[in-house]
Amino acid sequence: MSLLVKNAMLPSGKRSDILLNGCKIEKIAPSISARAEEKIDASSKIALPGFVNTHSHSAMALLRGVAEDKKLHDWLSTVLKYEAKMDAASVRAGSSLACLEMLQSGTTCFNDMYFHMDEVAGAVSDSGMRAVLGYGMVDMDDEKKRKSELAISEKFIRGWNGKSQGRITCAVAPHSLYICSRELLLASKEQSEKHALPLHIHLSETRKEVFDCLGKHKQRPANYFDSLGMLSSRTVAAHCVWLTKEEVRLLAKRGVSASLCPASNMKLAGGSVAPLPEMQEFKMNISLGTDGAASSNSLSMFESMKLCSLLVKNSRWDAAAAREDDILRAATLGGAKALGLPAGELSEGKLADIILVDAKAANLAPLRSIAASAVYSAHAGNVADSIINGKIAMRERVPTMLDLEKTVESAQKEAERLSDRVAQ
Repeated sequence: MSLLVKNAMLPSGKRSDILLNGCKIEKIAPSISARAEEKIDASSKIALPGFVNTHSHSAMALLRGVAEDKKLHDWLSTVLKYEAKMDAASVRAGSSLACLEMLQSGTTCFNDMYFHMDEVAGAVSDSGMRAVLGYGMVDMDDEKKRKSELAISEKFIRGWNGKSQGRITCAVAPHSLYICSRELLLASKEQSEKHALPLHIHLSETRKEVFDCLGKHKQRPANYFDSLGMLSSRTVAAHCVWLTKEEVRLLAKRGVSASLCPASNMKLAGGSVAPLPEMQEFKMNISLGTDGAASSNSLSMFESMKLCSLLVKNSRWDAAAAREDDILRAATLGGAKALGLPAGELSEGKLADIILVDAKAANLAPLRSIAASAVYSAHAGNVADSIINGKIAMRERVPTMLDLEKTVESAQKEAERLSDRVAQ
């Protein structure tokens, strides 16, 4: 399929046509006369690379609002009660809802870790989204559980990697050092290497995680992971809040990508801020995530961008500590690099994952800097169209593959059913 986007405003402020052929961007030029099967008049729109959300638990959209204003232990206790009652139908409904929300807020690809991942993959396939999916492994030092988790992950990878016209790829996803044994972490690294897939894991999200690691392993988390050989250019480390400068230097040296999730960290009162300036100093690849909606409530990358920038500026007493160009890059090209995808920028030969934003929206006027407007002014409602893998996934805010009303209605009914089971 070919698609011609006419007269769009690019991030540089210049206007251009964008010709998409199949799943790639074929040509970007001021005037393209080539015939295309479909055209979009983008004369009143801004073209941006689609956002890449590098840390999410999409099915947790079903748990939005179940544990508000609770301290971390109480929040986790509540969430675990709900997760214990979630079945395949719950995960499917929550994941479909998340896909809809991300689609409508400019995300074209997300990196996910959860359970019942066949259902997540099914939701992604139906929605037209792109996703990197990993089965979230946990063994709690139980050998039988460890073998089972690794087998489930292997089966999922073999069943889904490269499916849905290449929109679905897989990752290896051990949850974290505190609920995964050394043996599971080592086996996860080997599985990632065997299949050449991203290794998606939580890292230094809380102060307790750091102190517990020091007590048990006599090392800080990044150093512990390094001792296991887990740090490489395939590693996507979520949160990265409680890091020393030396840990940042180590992560950067190993080629690790950070996925910063400011909304979740603040809402759960993590008490620290990811060291963005040091990450930039050591040229570490930086990406952004939303985390799950049970902790962040919103899956909007616009919110993640703005909160990340403001949080760093405020905590460092330096308004120049986070710049709009760098933040927008983290939400797009940084995310694509983290996941090993040829996407995240409007460039010939890259994947045709593009969003069109309403340039005439009141909250974007007067329009001076595209990057500044995207990071500080824009919101999810400004996204008009979404193109994923060269196909229109949303046009004038109407999804083309998902039924908006049925998706929301199904999620609401499933959430009520889940709440009833938890209450029994």
